[in-house]
Amino acid sequence: MRGNIVETLTNDFNEEKDIISTLIENKKEITPYSKEKVKGREIINKDLIPNNEKIVLDYYKLLLNTYYKVTYPNRSYIMTELMNIIPYLHLYNRYTVYKFDFKNFFYNINPKKCFNLIQRSLNLKPYEYYFLRKYLHNIDKLTPGIGLHNAFVEIVGKQFDLGIRNKFSENMLHFARFVDDCILILDEKISRTYLETEIGKIIKDIFGEKLGINNKKTEFRDSESVKYSFDYLGYEFEKGQAANQPFKVGIAKKKLDKYNDKIEKIILSYDQHHDVRLLSFQLELIFKRIVYYGSKKNQSKNRWQVRGISDSYKELKKFINHNEDFEKITNDTKNFFCKSIFICFKRNGVRIPAKIVNQINNKKFISLFLNNKAILLHKKVGLSHSELKKRVMVFTNENLENYSYNELANKLLRNVV
Repeated sequence: MRGNIVETLTNDFNEEKDIISTLIENKKEITPYSKEKVKGREIINKDLIPNNEKIVLDYYKLLLNTYYKVTYPNRSYIMTELMNIIPYLHLYNRYTVYKFDFKNFFYNINPKKCFNLIQRSLNLKPYEYYFLRKYLHNIDKLTPGIGLHNAFVEIVGKQFDLGIRNKFSENMLHFARFVDDCILILDEKISRTYLETEIGKIIKDIFGEKLGINNKKTEFRDSESVKYSFDYLGYEFEKGQAANQPFKVGIAKKKLDKYNDKIEKIILSYDQHHDVRLLSFQLELIFKRIVYYGSKKNQSKNRWQVRGISDSYKELKKFINHNEDFEKITNDTKNFFCKSIFICFKRNGVRIPAKIVNQINNKKFISLFLNNKAILLHKKVGLSHSELKKRVMVFTNENLENYSYNELANKLLRNVV
């Protein structure tokens, strides 16, 4: 296992095995991190970490990920499971839904709890034990920004998941945790006070005394609750006025507002340039997938990435048959697919071109969503350099003659995602 990890690091950092092995065995501690505020959150600036320390941090991340078989939460998998449960909850005589998250999750996890768990369950070599013990005893919180901290969080998080499943095993229909967003569904009516008390005990036992439930972001509903909605991981679940009425599903209002804002900006821009070809292309990109080969933020490896509403909300597609069956879709989501473009033109007093009217009437935009239509940004298997340049030219008057393929792809992504 350790040999394979060192082999991986030699490839990632283009360094000799012996140098990496010696570095890992002799590195006793990490230089204090430089931190920055991003969207109001304190994170570690990974770019300022020395390369030799990045190697050590990645070694321990890979060691923990490999030994504990760490799998990071998969939003698509979670939502597929929920889509097979929540729309049919009304068939149960009794049920409880409790959605919650943690207050300042990373920052309030006790690092010493992480070390206690690791030293009990992992057969560490002396230098590994010394490094991890000193590392986790010298910090007071797991500041986001590096993969090692993500590994710590998921290792203790899996213990929390196990604690929840053991506690509520008799009545559990489903439990999911996506980092710090959790949802618990039971086939019995259980009081909110009992749930919060018991879950609170598990939180303190696993994560430490500082962490607690974020009361502002909880939802508690049971089989007697009617006419309400709640969102989870960007999806909305809406209950009607009757207890035996099924849930409807859709895109969360906050996310719909974001997409509607994009449509509005496109239409207001069209009101200035009157280029119908550009308008049509921009509207298409709202509903298409954008597939490209590149790296995620704070990662060095390139891999296939997918952006766009068609991928982000693919679990909705099974509820929309032949582009017409919206019975199980929320009204807000239905209006987004069917009316949002018309409404935005009317609200802003902009005359809608005949070409766009025809596209809406022919259900072009929802077809792009349903049929996984995509723009592929890869010079060998996707758009050619010249084709990509033509698409970027609709967004800018810049001279693109000397732009590389990656530069053009990044410019397109910045303008449409």
